[in-house]
Amino acid sequence: MLDLPAQILNALALFSPLFSRSVYKNVVLLFVGHLLTKGRRTIADILRTLDLHRVDNFSKFHWVLSCAKWSPLRGSAILFSQIISAFSIGEVIIPIDTHVERRKGEKIRGLGRQRDAVRSTKKRKVLTIGLLWLVASVSVRFPGCSNSWALPFFSKLIPPKRPLSSSRNAHDLQDKNKRKTLTETTIQLINLIRRWLKKNIRFVIVADTAFACHKIAHACAKSGGALVSRMRMDARIFNFPDSTKKRKGRPLLVGKRCPLFSDYLNDSNTPWKEISVKWYGGKIKKLLVYTGMHLWYAYGIEPLPIRWVLVKDPNNETEPVVLFSTNTDHVEERIINIFVDRWPIETTFEEARRHLGIETQRQWSDNAIQRTTPCIFGSFSITVLMAMKLSQEIGDKIPLQETSWYHKKHLTFSDVLSYVRLAILKRKYCSKFGVKTELGKKDIENLILRAAAA
Repeated sequence: MLDLPAQILNALALFSPLFSRSVYKNVVLLFVGHLLTKGRRTIADILRTLDLHRVDNFSKFHWVLSCAKWSPLRGSAILFSQIISAFSIGEVIIPIDTHVERRKGEKIRGLGRQRDAVRSTKKRKVLTIGLLWLVASVSVRFPGCSNSWALPFFSKLIPPKRPLSSSRNAHDLQDKNKRKTLTETTIQLINLIRRWLKKNIRFVIVADTAFACHKIAHACAKSGGALVSRMRMDARIFNFPDSTKKRKGRPLLVGKRCPLFSDYLNDSNTPWKEISVKWYGGKIKKLLVYTGMHLWYAYGIEPLPIRWVLVKDPNNETEPVVLFSTNTDHVEERIINIFVDRWPIETTFEEARRHLGIETQRQWSDNAIQRTTPCIFGSFSITVLMAMKLSQEIGDKIPLQETSWYHKKHLTFSDVLSYVRLAILKRKYCSKFGVKTELGKKDIENLILRAAAA
C-alpha cells in the first residue's frame, strides 16, 4: 500500500466495502496512478507512473475493471451521499446530460453513430462513432470559486437501437436483448435519486431540450422532485379547466388551448417584466421575461401543471427561449438561475477530457467498457472532495496556477488536481529525504528517468 496523506486514505476508504481486500489494494494503486499520470490513462501508463512497469503479475490490475466483482451502482450511491454531506445544500440541483465518448473497435460494446454536438450546427448535423453516456452530477459551490461546479456521481451507457454493421460484439448482436432508451434510463435515475436522498430533501433535475418530455416530467413530479428544462416554441399548453361550468359526461382535463410562445413573442401587448439574473460566466444580465402557470398536455398523457418563463434579451445578443419548471412555486428568477447552473456539466466534460484522460483508455471487454468511464467521471468528484478536506484540515488555501499571460481570478479543476498531486508526491518523496541518502538518491533518479521517458 502506498504511503498517502490521511485525508486521501479516508476518502478512498469509504469505497472499500465494494471490493475484496486484495482488489481494494489494487484499486488504491490505480486511483493514485490515475491522478499522477499525464496524457493517456491506460493501465500500462498508470503502472509506469507508479514504477510498477517491471511487475510480473500486471494482469491483476486489468482484472479490477474487466473481471472483479463489484457494483458501480453502489459506488454511485456512496459518492452521491458524500457530495451531499460535504456541501451545505438546501435544494439539490442535479444537472444531467449526455456525453459522447469517441471510440472505435468492432468488439466494443454499445458503439453507435452519435451526434457530435461540438461540430454540429442547426443546419448541419455531424455524426461520429462512439459511446453515448448519461451523466448525472450535483451542482455545488466550491470554496474560493464564485461559479458552480458540477460533480458527477452517476454514468450509464446508452446503447443504440441498432448496433453498427461492423460490430462483432456478441452482446450487441443478440436481438433478444431489449435496449433501454435514454428516457427510460433517466426515469430509473430519478427513482434512484429519490431512494438515495432523505424524504425531506428536495431535488431538481435540470437538463436541455432532449430531456423535456412528458414521461420524465411526470417521473420527477411523482418522486417529489422537479424538472427544469427548455421548451419548444410550439409546445402545447392549456388553461386550467373551469370548475364552475357543469357538463354531462367525464370532467374536462384541460381548458382552452393557449397561444404559441412565438405568438407571445410577436405580440406588442405582451407585458414584459425586466429582471436581473446571474448569467453565464458569472455575469449579471438584464432580461425581459413573461411568465405564466398552465397545464402541459398531450393526447393520452395526464396533464401536468408547470410554471413557464419566456425569456427575451433586450439587446438581442441571445435568442429567445422558453424555460419551465414542474415546481409551480419556482419564480422566474429561480427557474433561470437553475437552468444556468446546467452549464458547469459541460465544463466538467471538458476538464475530464483534458486532465483525466477521457477517451484515452483502451479497454475493450464488456465489463471494462461499462466501468472505466464512470470511474473516471467519479474520480473528478473524488479529487474535488479530497482537495477540500486537505485544505480544510491543513488550513491551507489551494494556490492558483498563474502565468504571465494568464491571470486567474477563480479556482479551476486543474488547480485542485495539482493540489492533490502535490500532497501525494510530497508524502512520497519529501518525507524520505534526509533519512537515508541512498534512498533519496534513488527517488531522484526515478523522477529523472520518468521525465526523460518518451
